[in-house]
Amino acid sequence: MKSSFNTQLANWLLDPDGASSPIEDAEVLKKKLLKEDLMKVYEEVELPLVQVLKDVEAVGVSIDTKALQTLSRGLERQLTVLVKKIYKEAGEEFNINSPKQLLDIFSRKLKLHLRSTNVDKIAQFKDKHPLVGLVLQYRELAKVRSTYVEPLLTLTDKGSRIHTTFIQTGTATGRLSSRNPNLQNLPKESQWADDVRRAFIASPGYTLVSFDYSQVQLRILATVARDSRLIEAFQNGEDIHKLTASRIFNVSLEKVTPQMRRVAKTLNFGIVYGMGPRALSRESGLSFIEAQNFIDSYFLEFSKVKQWQEDLTQEVSSKGYVTNLAGRKRYFTEPINFRAAINTPIQGLEADILKRAMIQIHDVFSRRKEWQTKVRLLLPVHDELLFEIQNDTIQEAVPLLTTLMESAYTLAVPVKVDVKMGKNWATLTPYKKKA
Repeated sequence: MKSSFNTQLANWLLDPDGASSPIEDAEVLKKKLLKEDLMKVYEEVELPLVQVLKDVEAVGVSIDTKALQTLSRGLERQLTVLVKKIYKEAGEEFNINSPKQLLDIFSRKLKLHLRSTNVDKIAQFKDKHPLVGLVLQYRELAKVRSTYVEPLLTLTDKGSRIHTTFIQTGTATGRLSSRNPNLQNLPKESQWADDVRRAFIASPGYTLVSFDYSQVQLRILATVARDSRLIEAFQNGEDIHKLTASRIFNVSLEKVTPQMRRVAKTLNFGIVYGMGPRALSRESGLSFIEAQNFIDSYFLEFSKVKQWQEDLTQEVSSKGYVTNLAGRKRYFTEPINFRAAINTPIQGLEADILKRAMIQIHDVFSRRKEWQTKVRLLLPVHDELLFEIQNDTIQEAVPLLTTLMESAYTLAVPVKVDVKMGKNWATLTPYKKKA
């Protein structure tokens, strides 16, 4: 038992959704951790991670402020143009950022009687009138500027580095969160992702190297569901999305089109989150009936996944909590959010794997003093670790880091890491070992 006891971490492990009473006495919390079989997670993961995160925060990430300033000015110009177009389509000026005024415009001008202006609600009407599409564009640009670009510029230190603050106790699944600025939710898929990420650069003499766990949530799903077909596919190194497309579209692997694979990919990751036909329809472009048919086909082909989901919903209903393979728990009260319950053991284990990898890497490199300035962990982001590695150390460091990450946790299928490198976060290319 550690001499210094972190009551905040212990309280969070016992109540990750944060609905508990004020933090209790250390001895009381220790007894509760032992009773709930959470002491191992506390001692082996969360407690040692505290120092790891402190070191990562101290290093920070180098930022190209000129690129961000250029992006900010470009966004400002485009927002000005969009505002004029929105006013023209609406036939009047109004506060675009006011949900009340926006609902009024939609009701009077478009005859859309909505109760909410959140993106999901209004996006389904973007083909009904140009105004809806323009408002969605405005929202996206305004969010990129206010959520990412401006905070990055404001919080950069004199050495042009950003030092985010990590929050271990900020999520119910165990994932890390961060603030000032929030670097856990940087855009990855949108058209603005590259523009923002291009501003994250390597220091002189260094290269950015990204280690990204490959399809880790699906590998965890195969493991927890004990689905032999999924396990076999991962063990054989098959394209899991192509395989899924082949099964749900009932065609041979050779006849799977890119569009089929895209739908299958959406479905594969959606299953992890308990996705229903409506969400699949919205994200894939399928009709509601087609989406329902594909989900039905998926569960026929991968029946163990369906069985696992049903068993888990019964378990959480009777026990009031779910547990991931690493022992982390999340408690649920009525009415139970079954989609969250299904996702928690998967996303939670993804977080534990990344955390264990960070701790393992920190332990190894802290013993190799000569490498401490040559290999710097800059950011953990969901299933990715971003490093800054001195150029003459890359060929030696990358294989070691890859091995440490792939051995952080053992699943029923191989754990794989994709490695990319480059001078900024947007233009990383696959790592190739020199002959």
